[in-house]
Amino acid sequence: MSVILLSGRKKAIAEKKKVIRKVGKIAEGKEPAVTALWKVTTGGRKVTISFSRDNMNVYVDNNPIECTAYITDSGYDLDLLFNLGENKGHIYSDVEGTEMTNYLFFDDQLVAQEKQTNLKSGHRPDEAD
Repeated sequence: MSVILLSGRKKAIAEKKKVIRKVGKIAEGKEPAVTALWKVTTGGRKVTISFSRDNMNVYVDNNPIECTAYITDSGYDLDLLFNLGENKGHIYSDVEGTEMTNYLFFDDQLVAQEKQTNLKSGHRPDEAD
């Protein structure tokens, strides 16, 4: 499942709008909301990885790290690519209707996912924008 999902994501990334922002840049006086948070072990150490759709940043132990964001589907699908030590990280956030599923990959392997429901989005990917 994760190999098929990631293969499709790599193909979609090629067609996406690429956005690069300064690490940790947020609106003046506004803290970003955490969209998803995972506790994982990488390189022999336990870390907390989180991201915010508010500013498209990835955080490791609450510190922003450099990443590249790719946006498609009118801003509803988001891919964040980053390096963490020797691992290549990839967060994919997919919004459909009132559900959002967030996936965390290391070196093309799915290591965690989180689903959120009851969002206010009415997005349907099959409908024309």
